[in-house]
Amino acid sequence: MSTALVLAGGGVTGIAWEIGVLLGLQENGLDIPATADTVIGTSAGSTVGAQLRTGNSLADLYARQLDENHGEISPRIDVDLLTEIFGMMTDGGTHSDEQRRGIGDLALSAPSVDEATRRAVIERRIGTDAWPDAALIITAIDAVTGGFVTWTKDSGISLIDAVASSCAVPGVWPCVTINGRRYYDGGLRNSANAHLAAGHDTVHVLAPLTGGASPAVETEMNELRANGATVHFITADAEATAAMGPNSLDPRFRRPAAEHGLRQGRAARLG
Repeated sequence: MSTALVLAGGGVTGIAWEIGVLLGLQENGLDIPATADTVIGTSAGSTVGAQLRTGNSLADLYARQLDENHGEISPRIDVDLLTEIFGMMTDGGTHSDEQRRGIGDLALSAPSVDEATRRAVIERRIGTDAWPDAALIITAIDAVTGGFVTWTKDSGISLIDAVASSCAVPGVWPCVTINGRRYYDGGLRNSANAHLAAGHDTVHVLAPLTGGASPAVETEMNELRANGATVHFITADAEATAAMGPNSLDPRFRRPAAEHGLRQGRAARLG
């Protein structure tokens, strides 16, 4: 029997919420990160996945969400640009390289902080450039071709660059240069990319999404179920969503996100 942990996108509040949920589950005797054969991380989930796979304890990661000395950057949000970018998605996802190329064009031309400044934030989160031996898959999108890519320890790139590319929200953060190519957030395929868990018997999907799973995410989870997997899905409930605020990239809401994630993890019944 094999297990996959799928960690979806959701900004800095999503990072905090996912850590809280996993800690709450651990307190109830379900230590998913310790037993998962594969961890799949998209955007915020790539940060959490990398942090867990490189040896950080959930208790320590949770304490970091409560620390005001976080080193995060509060971005300036161009609402019109983000509306245009996310309006190019259908049913919560993109389904062609052409769609993703269009988003890439906007991402490449959008003003943002420089890559080095943003990379320093990711480096502070992760703390190491070395990939773990345990299976970790991180998602991103080629900004020029629109191709969906997955990074692993065999990709020949640094762990920090992989996470930075997955967290490069188009229109907010700069695309990340890797081997001469530019990449942005894998969550613009869909927020979870649960299809990458195909072949595992049990799949845990954590997604700090408002309003539950999008049709794109739901379709992939249903496909896993149809192929025999048991899929457990936890998303932010109404109380957590309200506490996390309207901007998932605002680090001021990390503490309430973590606290509500912990509450949900403690209350969850999986099986």
